[in-house]
Amino acid sequence: MFVQYVTEVESGLGDVENSLDRVRSNLAEWADIAYRDGEKLRAKVGPNEKVARSVELEIGMAEIHRIGLVYPIRWTATGATVLFPELNADLILTKRGPNHTTLTLKGNYQPPLGAIGRLVDRAGLGHVAEATVRDWMDRLAEALSPNSHSD
Repeated sequence: MFVQYVTEVESGLGDVENSLDRVRSNLAEWADIAYRDGEKLRAKVGPNEKVARSVELEIGMAEIHRIGLVYPIRWTATGATVLFPELNADLILTKRGPNHTTLTLKGNYQPPLGAIGRLVDRAGLGHVAEATVRDWMDRLAEALSPNSHSD
């Protein structure tokens, strides 16, 4: 299943890249917080089983593409991984002017449990994945903003 979220930072691409390096150690913690928020939402719309413990986030080194800097991301839940999707995505930083950068997360996740999981995802749990990604990206954008104090 495809997931995408776009947000903006009022800072130049070079500054955003430097800030991303500064907050890199916080990214997994924010993914864990976003995941927990997603689990609360999932409990409202789906099965109320809380079996995953946290998330593991891997973010690779940036590659320069014509669209900007692209960081590969892999996001998995720990614990009962068969019940939770794995996200494989790209975090894309795109220059939109000297003091403006667009952050885009584009990726795919495979709902667990095969065809049944895909049906459940389409029926409403897909919103959980979208909300989790949105939460994480909003935290990231805030941390990358020039006025941020996140370290």
